[in-house]
Amino acid sequence: MRASLSRREFLRTSAGVVATLGFGSWGGGGCGSEGARESPTSLGQQTLAITMWEFSWLVRRSGVETEYADWDRVLDELVERGYDCIRIDAFPHLIARGPHGDLVERFTILPQHKLFFWGNHEPVTVEPRRSLIEFLTKVRARGMRVGLSTWFNDDTLHRADTVAGPEDFTRIWMETLDFLADAGFHDIIAWVDLCNEFPLGKWARGAYPLIFDGANPNNVLPMLLPWNDIVCRRVQRYLDESICPLKSAYPGLRYTFSFAGGLIGLNVAHIDTSSFDVDEIHIWLSDDPAFSLTSGQLNLLLELPGSLQHCVTSSPQVYYGDRNHWLEVLEANIGRWKNWADQRRLPIITSEAWGPINYDDVDPLGNYSEWDWVKDVCAEGVRMAAKQHWAGICSSNFCQPHFKGMWDDIAWHQAQTSYIRGLQANATLSKDRHNANPR
Repeated sequence: MRASLSRREFLRTSAGVVATLGFGSWGGGGCGSEGARESPTSLGQQTLAITMWEFSWLVRRSGVETEYADWDRVLDELVERGYDCIRIDAFPHLIARGPHGDLVERFTILPQHKLFFWGNHEPVTVEPRRSLIEFLTKVRARGMRVGLSTWFNDDTLHRADTVAGPEDFTRIWMETLDFLADAGFHDIIAWVDLCNEFPLGKWARGAYPLIFDGANPNNVLPMLLPWNDIVCRRVQRYLDESICPLKSAYPGLRYTFSFAGGLIGLNVAHIDTSSFDVDEIHIWLSDDPAFSLTSGQLNLLLELPGSLQHCVTSSPQVYYGDRNHWLEVLEANIGRWKNWADQRRLPIITSEAWGPINYDDVDPLGNYSEWDWVKDVCAEGVRMAAKQHWAGICSSNFCQPHFKGMWDDIAWHQAQTSYIRGLQANATLSKDRHNANPR
């Protein structure tokens, strides 16, 4: 017990661990003197080749969805493909005690909609605390790092609904980081994303009604409409009040809230991100309304019946019909977000990106030709992000064992990761970043 407490105390008082991680020493800011760190310098290190395994790493291990049942095998396959960082759901709302102090080891996770292609589609019972330690042990053994995030999956106890105010975000992440400090895993944490694509109601289910005047989390309209000053101030509270206590406790880690870069991103573009240590932006060609509508991606995002087959049929025709134009659209979007990060003097990473947002295998013969256009646009996106000096780059948001058509093309993944890992993450930060204008 004393050894684990000493480890936690060391992490809470020392930022020296930063030098052992993947991005170099980054500055604090936005949290006052107690959250400040040493002056940041050039990243000067290899760009991370990132994949996202979100919550599927834990919930697709039994029943009819078992692609992650053998962690050793799929992690070895990931290494073979050249990736060195995995963004996962750490399930902080389940790792931490409940709002009344109850510590629970086993949870039953409720299923996703059948046209949402990540996670479980039948109820599954999991042990997040034990499983996270076991999984991270295997990740470390392979020399990889993790980006920690959460999608706030619903369970039979509805823990996600109890994470509502900024103090709730702080509480569950503080307990999760304490848990990982005691287990000695802070050295492989590349960054901590407090909520996937905040404040989208699908994920920030407890916070969404507080931010948008009682709106149903399933109603995306308030998120898309222009935010007034009141909404902006509410969002700002989460960014500042959730992160700053974590930064004070564990200054050796780096923190953010990830954002979707499409229409939703237009509202967050004006938010003060001075509490962030890194910008995580998710960018797709499907952010473009014209492409989303004509390719069928919009209907797929709305989870309408028959929309997957329609999207698979229409997308290649639309994309190849005017490929140069669509690549210019994507590159302009990438450039806008890079400028946004540069203005904030923050490194930028992307763990979900480039072509379609939602997609899946459909070819009954196993030829998987439906992925050809996806691989084309994603390879271009990788190179566009590299040219813009991203600090971490994904090949797509489909580098996962359960997207067989993408997963099985080992040579394609190796080509993308070889390119990414051959780069230097040379984004430069100001030496007085915490005093810079955050806007």
